[in-house]
Amino acid sequence: MSSSTVMLIGLGVVLTGHYLSQKLLLAKGWKADDAKPYIKRLNINGGALLALAIVALATAEFPYGLIGILLFVEGAVCLAFAKKLRNK
Repeated sequence: MSSSTVMLIGLGVVLTGHYLSQKLLLAKGWKADDAKPYIKRLNINGGALLALAIVALATAEFPYGLIGILLFVEGAVCLAFAKKLRNK
C-alpha cells in the first residue's frame, strides 16, 4: 500500500471522527439556552478547515487536491451547523 493511500485512509478516519464531534456540538448547542459558545467553536473549526483546504488545493498535487476537497466539504459542514444554531 502506498503512503498516499494510507494518508487518505487516515484522513477519512480523522474526518469521520471530526464530523461526529461536530454533530455532538450541534446537539449540545441545540439543547443549551445560550448557543453562542457552540456557534463560535463551530465557526472556528469550519474556518480553520477551509484555510487548510485552500492550502491543500493550492499545491494541487496528488493526493493534496483530494485532501483539499475533503477538508473543504468538512469545513462547509461545520459552517452549516453553526448557521443552523444561529437560526435556532
